[in-house]
Amino acid sequence: MLELEWVLRSNFGFDKAQIILTLSSLLATSELSFESETAVEVAVELFRQHKADFSDCIHIALSHAAGMAPMWTFDRTTSRVGGATLLSD
Repeated sequence: MLELEWVLRSNFGFDKAQIILTLSSLLATSELSFESETAVEVAVELFRQHKADFSDCIHIALSHAAGMAPMWTFDRTTSRVGGATLLSD
């Protein structure tokens, strides 16, 4: 899913709304299953609600699913997402 988001954004010029719609549609398709599907669903929702990149949202969701929250980050935008904490100097 991470690679798909990157391809949709960088190669096909999809905007955030189009990416969210595409990923949500794939997740809703009963013929498909995804590794860590619940974490991917959480990541899509975090991406919808925040300005953080999808890659950061998926890492936050996977960290939480693994019981390793919060995810530490140097990115101020990402640190505003629940489940992430800013590392400061």
